[in-house]
Amino acid sequence: MTNHPKILGDCYKKFNLAHTSKSQNTIPDDIRFRNYVVLTPKEKAALPSNCSFEGGKITHEIIQKILCKNLTYEQALESVQEKIINYKSIDEKDDIKFGHIMDNMESLVNNHLENIAEVGKQTWKDELEFTHWANGISTYFLMYVDLVGQTEFFDIKNVFGTLTKTKKGFSYSKRKCPQVPYHSDCMQVALYSKELPKLKPCLTYASDSDRVVFTPSNCVELRPESLQYYYEELVLYQKCWEQKLKFADGDTKVLALLCKPDLSEIRKDGFWWKGLDPEIIKRFRSYYEL
Repeated sequence: MTNHPKILGDCYKKFNLAHTSKSQNTIPDDIRFRNYVVLTPKEKAALPSNCSFEGGKITHEIIQKILCKNLTYEQALESVQEKIINYKSIDEKDDIKFGHIMDNMESLVNNHLENIAEVGKQTWKDELEFTHWANGISTYFLMYVDLVGQTEFFDIKNVFGTLTKTKKGFSYSKRKCPQVPYHSDCMQVALYSKELPKLKPCLTYASDSDRVVFTPSNCVELRPESLQYYYEELVLYQKCWEQKLKFADGDTKVLALLCKPDLSEIRKDGFWWKGLDPEIIKRFRSYYEL
C-alpha cells in the first residue's frame, strides 16, 4: 500500500461519516444517503431485515464455528438457535422462505465445507478486521474477512432460491451457482487482497443442492491483474461519493439532490423499502420537499 496521510477528510466529518466499505459502494446512492446520513446509527441498526440476509448470517456463523471452534454441525446449529427463533419476518413470503432456508441449512453448510476443503486443510480464523486507506480518497475502508488461513482466505456467498406465489400457494425455485463470480464479490475480494497480499483469494458459492469454489487457479477474475481492476473500480465508486460530499459541504438537502431518489421503489414497497417505518419514509421524502 502506498504511503499517504491517514487523515479523515472534512467532507466526511461534516456528515459524521467515519469510514466506508464495499457494501456502501454497491447500493443505490439514495439508499446510501438514507442509511448513512438521514438515519441515526441506532435507526440503521434497527432497519427491517429479510430471510436471505439473516439466513446468510446464520450460515456464516455455523460454518465459522465448525472450522474455527471445532464444533460439530449440531453444536454450531444449537449455538444460533436464539437467532433462528427470534427472527421476525417482514411478510408471509419472507417467513416461508426463511423456513425453507433453515430446513435445508445442513446441506448448504456441507456444500460450503466441501468447497473450502478443496484448498487443503489449514487453521482458520474468522471475521478478522482490517482497515485500508486507498490513494485518492480521504477516508478508509473497513472490512471483516469471513475466513483467513495460512495460505488462502475465503469469502462465503450463499445462493438462495426464489419464492413465487402461485394459485396453489408458494413455489420455491432453486438457483444454480454462478459460472463466474459476481462483480460485487470480485470487488470485495480485491479489497481484501490489498490487506492480505500473501494469501490466495477464494470464493465459495453454495446452495443446498449446488456448489462451486473459485480460486486463482480456476478463475481469471481472482488473479492479481484482474483484482487490481476491480479494486480500482471500487475506489472510483468511493471517489464519486466523496465528490458529492464535497459539493454538498455539510448541507444535507444539497446532498439529497445529488442522490436522485427512486420514488417508484417507495410507492411499490420495493426491496429497499419493505417493512420500513412510515415516519422514516416521510423524513426521507422531506429532504426532497415531497
